[in-house]
Amino acid sequence: MVTLKQINKAINNTVKSALVDTEFVDVEIVSEDTTEALKKETDGSYINVIRPSIKVTFDTTQSGKFNSQLKERTLPVRVYFFAKDKNKPKLDNLAMQDLLENVFLEDVKVTDTFYMPIAEDIECSTTDGVLQVTFDLYSLEEIYDDSNLEPIEELNFNLNLEE
Repeated sequence: MVTLKQINKAINNTVKSALVDTEFVDVEIVSEDTTEALKKETDGSYINVIRPSIKVTFDTTQSGKFNSQLKERTLPVRVYFFAKDKNKPKLDNLAMQDLLENVFLEDVKVTDTFYMPIAEDIECSTTDGVLQVTFDLYSLEEIYDDSNLEPIEELNFNLNLEE
């Protein structure tokens, strides 16, 4: 099964690849815990935020059995973008919104054989000058991997049929 760490890394790699050859190529993806990274002052501004930077978080996930062999997972993702100038973020936020909307139209490649599509729409909003891009990733994963089992070569049946 695919882990949340693998998914987080895949999202970060997807964002990094989208920033290549853009004005945001040097934007750092911050990985510290959310509570520290998103603390606010009384005026609503964020404390200790590296600018410009991106922060990826997961909201409350939902998972369960789809059937006896598949696990279904919906993973809400929130991407924060902190513009270089907190007092004039509009142009940077608009450019970053275009980049993120376009990159997440494609499935997220988690491994060479496992991709996660966006479940619904990509939503973008700006709060206190910080761009927030939210979307849900969806997956169906095999619960049991039988690839290491030996195949049955010969099977003998002894049936006693009485009429």
